[in-house]
Amino acid sequence: MRGTRAWAALALSCTLLAGCTKWEATQTVTGVVDSGPNVQVDWSALGESESLPAVGGRWYQTYVSELIPSPDYGPLLPCKAALSMTQVWWEEEATYRNPSWLYGLMTQDGILVMEGICSSISRPGYTVADPDTGELTTQPLPVYALAKGDPELGNPTTGDLVALAGEDGNWWTGFRFWGSIAYPDGIAAGDKDGLSLLDAYTGAQIGRYTWAELGIPDGASVPWFTAEAPSTAQWTGKRLFLGVFGENYDTARFLDPVTGAVSTCSAEEWYTRWEEQYSRYNQWAPHPNGDGTITLTCGTKSYTLPSPLPQDEYPSVLQGDRVYFYTWTEDVNTFAITDLKGNVLIPVQNGDLTILNGRPESDLLLFAIRGQEGWTIYDRDGEQRFTLPGQPGSWCYLNGSVIEVVQDNCAAYYSAETGDCVWRAYGGLESREPDL
Repeated sequence: MRGTRAWAALALSCTLLAGCTKWEATQTVTGVVDSGPNVQVDWSALGESESLPAVGGRWYQTYVSELIPSPDYGPLLPCKAALSMTQVWWEEEATYRNPSWLYGLMTQDGILVMEGICSSISRPGYTVADPDTGELTTQPLPVYALAKGDPELGNPTTGDLVALAGEDGNWWTGFRFWGSIAYPDGIAAGDKDGLSLLDAYTGAQIGRYTWAELGIPDGASVPWFTAEAPSTAQWTGKRLFLGVFGENYDTARFLDPVTGAVSTCSAEEWYTRWEEQYSRYNQWAPHPNGDGTITLTCGTKSYTLPSPLPQDEYPSVLQGDRVYFYTWTEDVNTFAITDLKGNVLIPVQNGDLTILNGRPESDLLLFAIRGQEGWTIYDRDGEQRFTLPGQPGSWCYLNGSVIEVVQDNCAAYYSAETGDCVWRAYGGLESREPDL
């Protein structure tokens, strides 16, 4: 299974090279603090001929490379805050470097509290099944996992060094872990010497085990990349699966985070159990009826509705009650949105539509359609909300309570409720001019 772990890590990991370019602000930012390093907002982006005004601010006037815990921030959001030339960890030769965004943390109203130094910021979560439909969903923790490259102290495989923080910035561990596994109300984080169990709401350490106590020869061999795959570290519903070990990789090892009990089974038994568990879970299954209608079934739920795009025999069900139809050719994309009763919410049209799905604990669902004037945002009922600037080639995402529009080396964040811009950033690099 070593190849599986390496491929999984390859998909998501990169090492940030030391000595990345720093730069100074060239235009005053309105907000808590007037200016500061590492946030450059003099950019000509997401508009036609004139630069959009600078928006945003800083919580601290000094450069903040690690989160300063505080009860005053409110919910924090990851934000693109700088660009750096990086080298992916699997490249042996340092001949090719790629401009990559670095991420920081900001408040929901666009005040930067931590500089853009991270290669990634994510919310750890664990998989659960809906008791009514059997659908698999990810239950996120109120925690951020922040990764940066550190060739000396980071994970020997990927170079990542990870910090954990409360989503509201109330607690912070510092950059000291190699990876983490989420479980209900807690998170297991491993370093060179062992595994720590942390309370997801306070960050307090509630358990600590050496790798020897867990029967693991080396923490670098733990498959930290967490996903819906049998070989990756994960919460199983009762225990933490830590990986498959042994000379022939024939022993699966587990930890009960409540009792501290360590248990094992054969790798074959674990893989069989995992496959059986996931095969019981339900997903929405489409069945075209050949008469212009389609039947969608999930568990005991079943709906038959007219299809606005009969060519799409595999539409997607979004957040349990919206249906996304989509077809494409070499020349054009075509889409439509309905509800499960067949009511058309966004009629059939050609163009580019982006689904903006809210977090699992939220029912926020928006649709972004790119046009000549930018991204037009529609709510889950197909009602137009507002239009955001965005030239062809830009991308649109939902990031918590804000909508992120990115193009090349420019990023802007808008309130998902009002469409007001709360933060704009231009990630400048020496010898790299704006692309807009």
